[in-house]
Amino acid sequence: MKRIISVLAFLALSTVAASAADPFAATRLAWNKPAKPFHIIGNVYYVGTNELSVHLIVTPQGAILIDQGLPESVPQIEQNIASLGFKLNDVKILLSGHAHFDHIGGLAALQKDTGARVIASAKDKPYIEAGAIPFGPSRLVPVTPAKVDRAVKDGDTVELGGTTLTAVVTPGHTPGSIGWRMTAHENGKTYTVLFAGSISVGGNPLVNVAEYPTIADDYRASFARLKAMKVDVLLTEHQRFADEIAKAARAAPGKPNPFVDPSALPRYVATDEADFNKELAAQTKR
Repeated sequence: MKRIISVLAFLALSTVAASAADPFAATRLAWNKPAKPFHIIGNVYYVGTNELSVHLIVTPQGAILIDQGLPESVPQIEQNIASLGFKLNDVKILLSGHAHFDHIGGLAALQKDTGARVIASAKDKPYIEAGAIPFGPSRLVPVTPAKVDRAVKDGDTVELGGTTLTAVVTPGHTPGSIGWRMTAHENGKTYTVLFAGSISVGGNPLVNVAEYPTIADDYRASFARLKAMKVDVLLTEHQRFADEIAKAARAAPGKPNPFVDPSALPRYVATDEADFNKELAAQTKR
């Protein structure tokens, strides 16, 4: 009995130590639950986890992968790509959304496994190459650094196999948080797709941030910009913000594609802007 109690005590202490070392330990487990890959629209597919979006764009000259999840997400992402009938070495470009551990954690491994070029925003490049960001909750979880082959600014384009993506930089969540806009073709129709950069507060400090003094103004500018945009298909870095898995479950042959929803972007922005205003007011009073 004493031995059992000792073992239980050791396990409890180990759990506490692990949580102290990584305050996101429990969250990571939830975020990394497996999800089946699925088709979204045109040449766009979902190959991420149950929470963390990873989008695959397939072209005749290879594929583009947007976001790379956690380090522990890599085997799942690679298996999902294979399950759809594509090869890992088909991936020619890795696009980064923003420099937080849950989106670039798997970048270095996928860069190594695919040999693909890494493209990221100029302002987040230093964080990606350092494997760390100096403010907000993500500063507590460094990741393996990855070399950025090309740094882009707002309006720059990435082209592969007849598909063109245009960078939509929406700073705030990070200084270089970036989305990508493209057109997709399905059943003789053309749709505007936005892989939106994260715009949530996400625990960020918003007041007197020495490492990022313009953070609040950047958030406001990003909300205003996105409110002026019109897109047919919204995809987000955390799939639940666009209900991607739920929409995939509703998809059926001969029925309208549930991902086509022009009202999704305004709802997404309104939710995060309201949360930002509430959090900014609370932090200002402290």
